[in-house]
Amino acid sequence: MSDPIQFTTKLKGGSDVARLLNRYPEKVGRTLESLVKQEARGLAVELARNTRSFGFSQKAKKRGEKAVAGDILKVFATPDQAYESAQAADSTHADRFWAHIQNRRFARARKALAESPSKWKHLPVGRLDPKHHQESRTGPYANVTRREPAQIVTSRKALDTYIARIQRRVGFAKGVWIKAAKAIGGRVRGAAQWATRHRKAPGSATVKTGTKPSVTLISRLDYMDDVLTEAGVRLAMEVAAGRLRRKRPKIGPLPRWGVRRQAGGDV
Repeated sequence: MSDPIQFTTKLKGGSDVARLLNRYPEKVGRTLESLVKQEARGLAVELARNTRSFGFSQKAKKRGEKAVAGDILKVFATPDQAYESAQAADSTHADRFWAHIQNRRFARARKALAESPSKWKHLPVGRLDPKHHQESRTGPYANVTRREPAQIVTSRKALDTYIARIQRRVGFAKGVWIKAAKAIGGRVRGAAQWATRHRKAPGSATVKTGTKPSVTLISRLDYMDDVLTEAGVRLAMEVAAGRLRRKRPKIGPLPRWGVRRQAGGDV
């Protein structure tokens, strides 16, 4: 597992607002600690919003599901696709392959394909093996554009079932930041259910109290760097800072808003 990605949010204590929040919380109706927690939750939601697929709309969810299906269909081919590929090279072997498939003689179908001049003759033929999909998502060949499938599956229904199961994970990376927001305590607002549903998402938060309170948002998702760009992080910070400007009490200048990103180590 890769090192965790951490974000620390602080209202830096030299400003008049920060001092007044500490010294006279009754004037602004809250403490500095409560404001830091609230804005850290807001930042976590913005990080989730900017994690692929971008946004919280149903359209964003559909984009994610479509991308999942597209990725899986690059890994697994169906028998009819293998037949078309084999037929283009040699119809005799292709017909033999198809006859064995129709009669569920999959070992013989594999042999017929291997004996053909098809460009897919080296591919395994059998029940869908999820390891082929996993290998395309992690390890040295992750995110490499595939030129051919990794396996010819024997059941289109099994392939469709697998696609539907993996599509239910859409929003999992977003759920990391929502899980971190929930770990702070308090209500998390503004996120869609398909992002908040992932209870096992590896996100967390640590809260430092006292005169210099801070919140650290932590992601332990191996592929977070693949789904959250530096531009997305900057946008999330800008939105969080803008929200703070709109909420600031009219008693002094805005405190500096700091967010620090660090991979691994203590913050």
